[in-house]
Amino acid sequence: MALYSAPMIIFVNKMDTSKQAMEQGRSPVIIDNTNTQAWEMKPYVEVALEKGYRVEFHEPDTWWKFDPEELEKRNKHGVTREKIAQMLERYEYQISIPIVMNSVAPPHKHTQRPPLQRRHRWGGNTDSWNSFPISSSR
Repeated sequence: MALYSAPMIIFVNKMDTSKQAMEQGRSPVIIDNTNTQAWEMKPYVEVALEKGYRVEFHEPDTWWKFDPEELEKRNKHGVTREKIAQMLERYEYQISIPIVMNSVAPPHKHTQRPPLQRRHRWGGNTDSWNSFPISSSR
């Protein structure tokens, strides 16, 4: 455990938490999230710039930061080597504020997924717009 005098270090990994910390004027705010592409970082950077924060991008300084086998051993979330390798394939190495701010989410991230259908234990659907009458043709 580490104790810090001012400034307090705030580690966050969700947009809502980081936005709240910045709205409260906390500093520094450290975004500890798996952002592999610039567009994933954009919401954080937008809020930071809007609130007058200085934005810095940092990578881990380890020999194994791009080694899927070693990352699989060290991660505490059960992420597989295959998934880590996929993440590294789309990893953007050159990141800056202009790159992030000019980035665009891929088209498949803009599509809305249909809402999940809730089901009763017996298999019936609770969403009335998806229900249909059952009738006998006899």
